[in-house]
Amino acid sequence: MTRRRTRWSAPVLVLGLLLAVGLHGRPDAASLSLVKVEPAQAVDFESGAVWLLFLGSDAHAGTEVLEGRADAIQLVGVDFDAGTAVAFGVPRDSWVELEGHGTNRINAGLPIGGTALMASAVQDLFGISPDYVVTLGTDGLAKLVDGVGGIEIDTPRDVSEPDSGLDIRQGRNRIRGAEAVGFARARYDLPRGDFDRSANHQEMMRGVVRQLATHKDDVGFVEAAVLRALGVLDTNLGATELYRLTQAVSQIDLTEVTTCVLSGTPGVVNGASIVYVDREQAARLGRDARDDARLDATCRG
Repeated sequence: MTRRRTRWSAPVLVLGLLLAVGLHGRPDAASLSLVKVEPAQAVDFESGAVWLLFLGSDAHAGTEVLEGRADAIQLVGVDFDAGTAVAFGVPRDSWVELEGHGTNRINAGLPIGGTALMASAVQDLFGISPDYVVTLGTDGLAKLVDGVGGIEIDTPRDVSEPDSGLDIRQGRNRIRGAEAVGFARARYDLPRGDFDRSANHQEMMRGVVRQLATHKDDVGFVEAAVLRALGVLDTNLGATELYRLTQAVSQIDLTEVTTCVLSGTPGVVNGASIVYVDREQAARLGRDARDDARLDATCRG
């Protein structure tokens, strides 16, 4: 497990996550959805962990973001009082039980049953019920990344993605919007495929928050970026709850963010590539971080 200690303001972190999960899709796809999971009641932003499920949709042009597959999946816990946060990446091809719909790759849950089915599938893995689900397409991703002046990412290897023209070298690279989409999509040249791609999603998040943190004291910089996200927001939250969530996020400095990608074994079902995800690991991670959004043990442990 890698622990990174950087002082990030929570508004910067959450906006970074919103950008980081906008990893798939095509221009003009629907942009951003924020919904409260139906069983969730009276979320307490002042005590305990709040859990958000971030999904990157591959929605086609002209279709709603929730009609695409969930090709980026990150379960994120934040304890606003303790200042801890953790992100668990789930490979998109994880072979799981979709409640009422049999077994399938987890990314199929979004078009089959929407955010409720995705929340149920993730809860079955980690034993954690998300309070909110955020789903983001990529019609605005390139513009948003360009809007913050591009981002810097660290990669342990060269990465290329022909469709976007992405061709970056090992180490730290500055990328713009189109390259960011390519970096998030790239997987065929990665040694561990979807596992490495999920880690890239988390690195992209770190790159976005680094850029925003660098400019957070520039007058109007963060506010303008937030407005870009809010301008495409579709939500079932009432004004009071949305305000409380925003205020809670804005009141805390995060001193530590821990990330982990679920392990698994590649397989094939009916000619399709799948991942038999490590369910014991997922359950252990959930037990460890459920109450305080803190990972005390190692990632794979």
